[in-house]
Amino acid sequence: MRAGAVLVLAVMVGLAAPTRAGNDGYKVIVNPKNPITAIDRDFLRNAFLKKVSEWSDGLTIRPIDLSAQFPARARFTREVLRKSANQLRSYWNQQIFSGKGVPPPEAGSTADLVTYVLDHPGAVGYLPSDADPGRAKVVEVQ
Repeated sequence: MRAGAVLVLAVMVGLAAPTRAGNDGYKVIVNPKNPITAIDRDFLRNAFLKKVSEWSDGLTIRPIDLSAQFPARARFTREVLRKSANQLRSYWNQQIFSGKGVPPPEAGSTADLVTYVLDHPGAVGYLPSDADPGRAKVVEVQ
């Protein structure tokens, strides 16, 4: 193979390879009135699975998900909720059927998610790592 063909092939392979820069990573945000600066990963998991319903100050937790179109959702589901998309869907179907709860609302855009978090003092959500959180507070996941 000639050097030029090798270079073209290398560039094509590089373009076809999935990138992990930013879009599939996530950052967790809360309402700026929430006093926390960090959140325990297990507490966050339980908040999104609605196994806990209040922050330490008694305020109701209001989790919000990104829609499935965002790669950050798959990563958040895998790393924080420790479930696959199918396992999460099954979990919520069981919760709904048994009358125990409904899944968090889904935001169709990062702007909608930020607006929800800003409008609800107990809200918690996540954004792709490269998304602008606006006035929402980014918290560290521990």
